[in-house]
Amino acid sequence: MQKHLIPSLLALSAGLISVPAVAQDSAADASSPAAQRDRSGNQLQDIVVTAQKREVGLQRSAIAVSALGGETLAEDRILSFEDVAKRTTSLSFTAISGLDQEFNIRGITNTRLDSPSADQSIGIFIDDVYVGRPGLFNFDLYDVERVEVVRGPQGVLLGRNVVGGAINIITASPSFTPSGSFSISYGNLDDLLVRGHVTGGLSDTVAARFSFQTHRNSGYSRDLLNNRNLDDVRSLQARGQLLFEPQDSDFRARLIVDVTHDESNGIAQIAIDGPDAGRGPWSAAREQIGALRGRPLTIREALPQHPIFAGDAAATPQGMVRDAIGVNAQISKGLGDIATIEAVIGYRDGKANSQYDQTGLGPINGYGVISPTLFTTPVGESEDARQFSQELRIVSKPVDVGFDWIVGAYHQRDNVTKIDHFWGEVPMVALDQLSGESLWHNHAISETWAAFGQLGYRFSPSLRAVAGLRYSHDKKRGRVAGTAVETGDRFNPGGTVPLSPLGVGLATGESFDADYSDSWSKLTPQFTLEFTPTPRFLVYATYSAGYKGGGFEDTPANAIAARISYDPETVQNYELGAKWDFLDRRARLNVALFQMDYRDLQVTQTDSNCLCSVTDNAADARIRGIELEAQLIPITGLQLFGSLTVLDTKYIDFTDSLGNDNTGKFLQRTPKSQYNVGFQYDLPVGANGDEISLRANYTHKGKSYWFPTNAQYEKPYGLLDARISFKSADGWTAALWGRNLTNEAYRVNVNYALNDEVSRFAAPRTYGAEISFQF
Repeated sequence: MQKHLIPSLLALSAGLISVPAVAQDSAADASSPAAQRDRSGNQLQDIVVTAQKREVGLQRSAIAVSALGGETLAEDRILSFEDVAKRTTSLSFTAISGLDQEFNIRGITNTRLDSPSADQSIGIFIDDVYVGRPGLFNFDLYDVERVEVVRGPQGVLLGRNVVGGAINIITASPSFTPSGSFSISYGNLDDLLVRGHVTGGLSDTVAARFSFQTHRNSGYSRDLLNNRNLDDVRSLQARGQLLFEPQDSDFRARLIVDVTHDESNGIAQIAIDGPDAGRGPWSAAREQIGALRGRPLTIREALPQHPIFAGDAAATPQGMVRDAIGVNAQISKGLGDIATIEAVIGYRDGKANSQYDQTGLGPINGYGVISPTLFTTPVGESEDARQFSQELRIVSKPVDVGFDWIVGAYHQRDNVTKIDHFWGEVPMVALDQLSGESLWHNHAISETWAAFGQLGYRFSPSLRAVAGLRYSHDKKRGRVAGTAVETGDRFNPGGTVPLSPLGVGLATGESFDADYSDSWSKLTPQFTLEFTPTPRFLVYATYSAGYKGGGFEDTPANAIAARISYDPETVQNYELGAKWDFLDRRARLNVALFQMDYRDLQVTQTDSNCLCSVTDNAADARIRGIELEAQLIPITGLQLFGSLTVLDTKYIDFTDSLGNDNTGKFLQRTPKSQYNVGFQYDLPVGANGDEISLRANYTHKGKSYWFPTNAQYEKPYGLLDARISFKSADGWTAALWGRNLTNEAYRVNVNYALNDEVSRFAAPRTYGAEISFQF
């Protein structure tokens, strides 16, 4: 919303005032209490991860990483990345829409993905394949072995766009042992979730796996103007796999094909009166409509206006549709006792369309409520993206003393076409110049090439030093065309300038067309010292660097702005960590202290060459923090677990395009603190292996600011989830579940305009029952 609305509000104001950590042992899970105990239920297990491209126990891996295993994902009903953020230290989530999801790790936020040439700050990987565009994947989690979150920049082994960290989805692999599962869940809001999988060997050397999920609900918001549900879900995903493992061979090949379709009626935008004096136009209109209908509008009720685009006879409904397909090939071959060569090849193709009213209310609202500033600004976004990537690496065998190494090369090509359709209408003659319809057609091709290497030396079984370096070269080129499709207010004809960033002097039908191109190169090093004085205690110190690629504007005002590129962001991370298992492995404590120096932050500024808003490298930031993760088994069958993050962040030398000096202020969309506490208690029933399990989690997010000015904020809130289940020794399970049981009202996005906080609220209390069985 902000990319279109803020320039419009500037005009309006003028008018008014004249890795991935891949766990290899599916039986163990860094967050699942049941999986982390041994068979006696008295000890925490370690798990094997390949966070640094080689198999190491999680507690012996000198990197800050958290993991949620498949059992935990199912028991906690973790269906999306928003749910993952509730369970993972230092990870938070916001979302403008289904196509604009933002992830934040350690204060670094995944923003500016609107442009087809933009990159993300938090790397998203599916089975070791980087996913660069939101239209290529819908982020639903099903038949997943684990989700792993790596914190801090990973500029050597994971590469660019992993400035804050990485999230890796690792899907369950085919098995030669025949097995399967099926589950069905139903809850309030008519929420129906059906999922299942089947796997087994097709021959002595080939195994297959097929899995699916369908999810739908009626939504938790209502469109009163058009009599439709909002914030609803209608999705279907499927995945097929083949695994080839010749007997008596160290060759392995895995092929994964996934398809996804999801759609909804879109989101509800709710205007709330802001902290400044005077009520904003949209919240005031909501109050008037509430008085007319004899009942105030709730935070689940909106009246989005559907636009009538030029040449159309009817309005275009709000909504979102996405279709995507992915193909992933993983091949590995041993090179004797020296090393293993590994290749990962990925292709993804996705198409997505989204349209929503940015203010949730306009001059056409069904109640006749109108005011000079009550304008509407629906925006449509369409994206067609194709991505191809390939990585080749050679990983040496582990050693007790001496050198170990990793070398590799990487190439990725993205081909993205993005169409932005912006429509605005103001019912006032004096402001009719703010109405109109604009269209941008932006096609970008982005390529990156990289070579990387890491060299370790183990002085003794307890002391190891590691140094790594990656060279990356990015090239981005494209073409953007902007058109003033229609100008003038339809209520009061006569205007000449459309409501959009395109609106400097263009009349109906006028346009610009511009090519753009730029390239960047970067070296990102990493140095780590690991010390293990005892088998259950690890201390490490790390220096690492990362960067987020440069790019170009999504909806530039003119040809000059279209050709102005912004440079990469960079971050340097200094980290000291410790991992400790004690009390005979009944207790675990992991700690990380870090400072991150963030340079050349990409922010929107006003450029004097074109008198327009462009993205520029205009700020630096400093982030300091501490992370704690703890687990304890006080008695057999009971596990307590928790995590804590406390951050101290500030912008350094940052004045925004409106002239606000944000130097020293807290970073946007970043909780000052967050913690999660919970327990799981497994109680055997009878002598045949039946079990009752009770699990509860409480997640607290501290105060966070929505913008660098720190004027608008989200107050602290807490979320309570719980589940009770009966698991039969025969393989079936019955469960009752509840999420956000205290019915906390909190927001996952806010934009500020004319003293209104236009907000998107998260889901309310949900609850239901589930039946599943395994065979």
